[in-house]
Amino acid sequence: MRIIGSEVFPVANPRPSVGGPVWMFVRLDTDEGVRGYGEVFTSSVFTPPLTLARVIADFVEEFALGHDPANVEAFVHRIHNSHYTRSADLTKMAIASGVELAMWDALGKALGRPVHALIGGRMRESVRMYSYLTPPPGTDGEAFWADDEAIARRASELVEVHGFTALKLDPFPILTGEESMLGQFVPLQPSERQLDEAERILAAVRGAVGSRAAVIVGTHGQFTASGALRVASRIERFDPLWFEEPVPPELPGEMAKVARGTRIPIAAGERLSSKGGFAQLMRDGAVTIVNPDVTQVGGLLEARKIAALAEANGVQVTPHVFGGPLAAAASLQLALTLPTLLILEGNGVYDGPYADLLVDPLDWHDGRLWPSERPGMGHDLDEDRARAWAVTDERFQYRRPARDHR
Repeated sequence: MRIIGSEVFPVANPRPSVGGPVWMFVRLDTDEGVRGYGEVFTSSVFTPPLTLARVIADFVEEFALGHDPANVEAFVHRIHNSHYTRSADLTKMAIASGVELAMWDALGKALGRPVHALIGGRMRESVRMYSYLTPPPGTDGEAFWADDEAIARRASELVEVHGFTALKLDPFPILTGEESMLGQFVPLQPSERQLDEAERILAAVRGAVGSRAAVIVGTHGQFTASGALRVASRIERFDPLWFEEPVPPELPGEMAKVARGTRIPIAAGERLSSKGGFAQLMRDGAVTIVNPDVTQVGGLLEARKIAALAEANGVQVTPHVFGGPLAAAASLQLALTLPTLLILEGNGVYDGPYADLLVDPLDWHDGRLWPSERPGMGHDLDEDRARAWAVTDERFQYRRPARDHR
């Protein structure tokens, strides 16, 4: 079987608050009539979507066309060694990941088996998921986070109504600014007001869910090691399941200082794109949990290698999942196979656009994701819907930083 063609689908998500404003899908065509679908992680790619779609098409032509989709290892090495870089930069690996997922989908369909059966087989029948704690639709975010009763109601709803057994939130701002960060840039020290507010919010959440659900604090690499330890000392009493990416991910030595200074488990890895980066975190004793993203690290094969490194080092795995429905489908295939799986990240209950863009929607219920028995990834892109929702201009996915023209 050989890859003979492809098509890229840049889709405008009609609900950009869930999974990002642009989803990028790719289809590989083979000489046996089998089609494989994948998804490219777009959040770390600083490129307008139509331009990115052209780059992906060129990437397929250079690295995948004419090759057997079964030769995944060779494909990954062609990418990694390309153009004298031997680097795992975020853009290259995001594109490689999406194409690699489509190769696995095509291979599974050709063999008549689900992908998880080809990468180790099932360790479990379904996968536990956590939910981000976000304001209800149509709610003003600033007002929501200032209202302890509203926070408690929303947390209770996610647990009691939807069945989630873990809730994640970032009680600190992701972006920096003169007012909120006192003129600092990442990595920084949290202000006393931010510490107080984070403690208040977590108290409302823990008070609402009690021991019915885990609480996860997911920051985004904002702090210095000393700043992260100040945060940890404030939130430790709420017994978080983990404290995520407390310092920038490229500073494993600093992260190790945090890990040694708190009883809260430390997790990291969503912004790493190579197994080497994960290996360094483990060598430094910086993490007890890693969260690789199959659409960022090079695909399923590389994610499986990272999971093997974790298993050998007594580290648990909680895959990062962000984007559209095919990213979730691929992450489910991985999670089914992992002996060290802790929990899987979720983007709501996978209704709305997540269901509309798939021929066979994801099976989510009772706080868990359940696999299909269909071959490949188990879920094909609805191409007619994808074309109807196609991105039509080069609007940037996220707001560009303000430019200083002085």
